[in-house]
Amino acid sequence: MTIGIVSHSPIFAAGIRAVLEREADTEVVMLDETTNHSTVHAVLIESDNLLHIQHTLNTWKSINPAVKSAVFLSPMTFHLTGPVMKLGIDMLLDKTQCCDQLVDLIRTVVSSQCVLISQSFWQGIMKGNLSQAETNPPGLTPREREVLWLLDQNYSNAQIADALQISVHTVKRHVEHLLHKLNASNRHDCARLGHQMGLLRMPRTSRLA
Repeated sequence: MTIGIVSHSPIFAAGIRAVLEREADTEVVMLDETTNHSTVHAVLIESDNLLHIQHTLNTWKSINPAVKSAVFLSPMTFHLTGPVMKLGIDMLLDKTQCCDQLVDLIRTVVSSQCVLISQSFWQGIMKGNLSQAETNPPGLTPREREVLWLLDQNYSNAQIADALQISVHTVKRHVEHLLHKLNASNRHDCARLGHQMGLLRMPRTSRLA
């Protein structure tokens, strides 16, 4: 099995590579845009930038449509969970938590149609669903919260449209709704009020199952 790694962190990449190479039948390659490994079975992406994740997925899916994908996020970017999952990834993992069974997890995904999510992120998702009424006093829709999360990262309307695969016109409409519902004067004020209301609060993480 050949596994490719895309990471801006040499330390993280080296650590993941060391875990993967414990298996004798596993080949690990570092990927970039000049690499042409059409036989890669899975691509592991470490990034906190949604546009970079999306671009990387599109690049490798065009090379090998059957390739499986795993994204490593940090707990501080939990808000990307929803947008990243909508990109059609196969695994979502917490990059702060080492998993000795990583190769086994990848084999499971490669050989089946299942989707695996780190327990820390899954518990955060469930917590968010159960407490939505408490943490969403303005009554924002799920899409409006996604737009708010991206506004907090200083994304432009065009970048938000690209990340969420919607039109710029639709993004502008969502931003107008956010301004009205949050009683905000501008985009930066939306993000500030979002933090004050707990709409952008990151849940605590727990141990990977």
